[in-house]
Order: sequence, then C-alpha cells, then structure tokens
Amino acid sequence: MATSFVGVPEQRDWQAVFGSWRLLVNPGKNGASAFDLIVGLAAPILARSYHQLRAHPNGRRLLAEKPDLLALLGDDDYLASLPVGSLGHAYRSFLRTNRLDAGVFDVDTVIRPIAERRGWDEDFFYMMRRGTALHDMFHTLGGYGPDMGGEFGNLGFHCGQMEPSGALKALTLGLLGTIIPASPRRKLRYFREAVRRGQRADNLMAAPYEELLDQPIGEVRDLLGIEPTRTAHRDGHLFVGWAPPGIKPPTRWDYDAAAS
Repeated sequence: MATSFVGVPEQRDWQAVFGSWRLLVNPGKNGASAFDLIVGLAAPILARSYHQLRAHPNGRRLLAEKPDLLALLGDDDYLASLPVGSLGHAYRSFLRTNRLDAGVFDVDTVIRPIAERRGWDEDFFYMMRRGTALHDMFHTLGGYGPDMGGEFGNLGFHCGQMEPSGALKALTLGLLGTIIPASPRRKLRYFREAVRRGQRADNLMAAPYEELLDQPIGEVRDLLGIEPTRTAHRDGHLFVGWAPPGIKPPTRWDYDAAAS
C-alpha cells in the first residue's frame, strides 16, 4: 500500500541533528546520518525552497507531472549518446571521473524511510528526491569538482539559491571549512563567490533538465543565469586532493578545459 505523505517540515529537528554523530566516526559510510543532519538542520530553508518551487510556472508543472529525472540521469547509455559539450555529456563526465552514481542519497534506503517517518507531503518528497539528483547537476553546471574544495564551492552555490540560508552556511563553513587545507582568506573568498553566483542564477530547482541535457552546457548556463567560472571565481576553482577516512582521494575534474 502506498504511503500517504501529509506535511512539509518547517521546524528544525534538533534530535536528528544531534543524532547524526556517526558522521564523525566514518563520514564515507553514513549517508543516512548525513541526510538526516541536512534535512533536520535545514528544514526551514528546504520548506521555503519548496514554496518557491510551487510558485514557479515550471515548478508547478514539475510537481504536477513528476518526471523521473533520477532514472534519466542513471541511464548511462542515454547519457553516452549525447554530444560532447552538452550538459548531459558533462554530467556523465562528472560521475565517471570518480565512479559516482546518479543521486547522492539512495531514494529507497535513505530518503523514503525518513519521508515516511516524518510524514512528508508527496510533492515535498518529490522535490527532495529530485534534489538528490540535482546536487551533482549543480556540480556540473558550476564546474565544481567532486573533491572537498568542489563540494565546498557547490554547497556555497546551493546556499545562494536558498537564501536566507544562515544555518546551511554555518554547517558548511563549520564542517568543511575547518578541515580544508587552504588559507582562511582563500576559503572564505571562494565560498562567498559561490554564494553570490547562486544568488544571481535563476531558480535551478525549477529548471526542466529533461529538456536541457542534449543542449550545449554553455548555452544552458546562459539560459539559467549562471556566471562563467572565470567571472564568478577569478582565482579559479579550489581543488583539494586530500579526503577524510572512508572517502577515496578525488581526481581533478575540469570539463570545460577537457571539452575545449
């Protein structure tokens, strides 16, 4: 029998936040704890993003039709058929560089159990499910690599999209910002640049990616109002070769340079 979702979480879940201590033991093996931490701390931000999605014309269409973007992005044969330089080809390149799968958190083992336990509204659940695919899409659109520096920048990009996002900024700066081996000045400037880049872009959650995957990535960025890296990050991307225990060391990823 299908589960009935009834609500949109508006308040932070501190029990879930403090219960995510397993991340400190092995961050690479505790995806459920990471997701619990994010949705527990960022509940007001996610709720606001949901209402913004509902207010967007294409967002309303997405919620009504509920296309399965995750299935499309997980179809490697389809992505491999797309032309070099397209958004879909770039996305596949991002995944294959470090042997990643489409979607950060597994829907059935991580997202759905939390949605059922918390009684999420069906449309909110759809947004969160789609969002797990869009995390790596944001990496691709922003040129942010799969290393810790790229993750740091990508989360800043997310924060800019979800303003005001003070709790998520604090979480990113407090967790990633303190362990990235770069000067405090460089890290803070890079993060602020990423936030500003996200602020200036259109509502990326509402974008019809199903219709954009075969389009040149540069044209998609222009369409969505995403500044080129050379404009947004004048010192380039922040690459970090070190990774914490449980996470394999990353490979530097620069699709724009490779494609050109």
